[in-house]
Amino acid sequence: MDTETDCIQRHPGLPEACGLTAAEASAILAAGVGATGTHSNSDADVNDYVDDPRLPEWKNRCMRNWNACADGLFSGPCTDCLRRCEGQHVWPFNLCRPAKPKR
Repeated sequence: MDTETDCIQRHPGLPEACGLTAAEASAILAAGVGATGTHSNSDADVNDYVDDPRLPEWKNRCMRNWNACADGLFSGPCTDCLRRCEGQHVWPFNLCRPAKPKR
């Protein structure tokens, strides 16, 4: 296990203690899950973010939308939209909106 992952696990809910943002910590943990093969490959995993009860609702909503954006369900600059959501507590749908369905 690398140092960042170890730090994130020792300080759950406090990515700042590891010098990371919430999005960076989430990406590191998600990469670890993918590398270990503990993540199933079903279609139900598209919305794989599970709300953290320790976080306020707005933060969970930001993380859900960021995950959807990173999965290609939204179009726009995903990380920039997450940063704005963290500051304003509202997802900026004018910058990152649901992607148009492919034909």
